[in-house]
Amino acid sequence: MPDTLVRNLKLMCSYAPSISEACRAMGINRQQFTKYLNGSARPSARNLRRICDYFGVEEEELALPPGRFSEIVSLRPRARHLIRALGPAASHIDRMFTTSVDSLRPYCGYYHYYYYTPSRPGMIRRSLLRISAYKGVYYTCLCERIQPTETPLGRSHFVRYVGVAVMLGGRIFIVDHNARALRSLSQTILFPAATEEPQFLTGMTLGVQGRSARAPFAAQVFLEYLGARTSTHRAMRATGVFDPDSPDLPRHVARMLAVGGAGMHMMTAIELPA
Repeated sequence: MPDTLVRNLKLMCSYAPSISEACRAMGINRQQFTKYLNGSARPSARNLRRICDYFGVEEEELALPPGRFSEIVSLRPRARHLIRALGPAASHIDRMFTTSVDSLRPYCGYYHYYYYTPSRPGMIRRSLLRISAYKGVYYTCLCERIQPTETPLGRSHFVRYVGVAVMLGGRIFIVDHNARALRSLSQTILFPAATEEPQFLTGMTLGVQGRSARAPFAAQVFLEYLGARTSTHRAMRATGVFDPDSPDLPRHVARMLAVGGAGMHMMTAIELPA
């Protein structure tokens, strides 16, 4: 039996009260299970299904590298506690994802994502957004290229924002966060496309500046569909910050962001009565 499977089985057992108790719950002979743990035998298809059902994992996940599998397994107990803490809200959240399965499928793919950036007032940022599906849940990944002129040390780098998307009430809702720094959440609300193929999407985003000021901001966004597949290298090279009149920026982008007023609004504090 592959060493990977043995190591992953041993890791799962470390979360059980005892191996004997786990074997009783799974209906697997204790001596037989020991052979699985020392690699001298491989679980039958039936016993492998029992093991996966008991520990709450998928069969394909057992074949993952031990490091990656450890990350997944360590999150499962906390996820179960979170579901219990949500109470009745858990079923509503599950329904959000379930009802989005068919409605969001046409929107999977890559987009150039435009908005007036608060870090460079009056300038338009072009980022790369991907919407993808995995096991009935739609995930998003927004990549931004930070140019040398935007950093104190003059070095270019990339920032990724990861999140989830659902379709509710005829609108696409995306909630994401910086993949490296858990300091805030951002939300984007998009109007679905008027045609079967989502050539363009418009909406609003709400978040905070990435700089030390951490000021909240709201901005109008415009998304241009690149296709279900695209050259990510070429698409990322086209990202960055541009003057609205830049020849490197399609003319219709500035016009679309101007529709409805200002492209970016800083949110100011409201003084509450004592």
